[in-house]
Amino acid sequence: MSWPYHFIDLTEQQKHDRRALLDRYGIYSQLSALIPIIGYRLYRLSLWVYSERLRSKAAYTAVPTSPDRKRKRTSSLGVARAKWRNVLWWLGGEVAPSWGLGLRGQWIATLCWTMWLTFLSVHRTGDGTFFYLVFPVFLRRLLARAVFEQ
Repeated sequence: MSWPYHFIDLTEQQKHDRRALLDRYGIYSQLSALIPIIGYRLYRLSLWVYSERLRSKAAYTAVPTSPDRKRKRTSSLGVARAKWRNVLWWLGGEVAPSWGLGLRGQWIATLCWTMWLTFLSVHRTGDGTFFYLVFPVFLRRLLARAVFEQ
């Protein structure tokens, strides 16, 4: 079995189409850096709106009764909240505490980000060719150095 990637001769129209695709995916990768920031801001805004709505509807009870607490805890919303708290607790744990590798949530976010950029690198590449979108400047410099050092 031979190596699946190879150099091919392209017409001017095909070159233009590939450059347009590279530009579009480069823009996608740059704009996708804003998505986590915007998502976090929307999450914080929704938490604030939710807490303000609860504050305006809150009825004061000096000591909550046990059946009331149990009913809230065993409802579908209460079960979902408990599972969400468990997920957040698990994501906040260390990968390898003795080695100090970081939190699970950071590793999962990094893995998702890497998969997204890799997808942008290989999506619609056609017949075995490969577009370098993840680190275009680094790769150009690396290839130029490899050519000039021979």
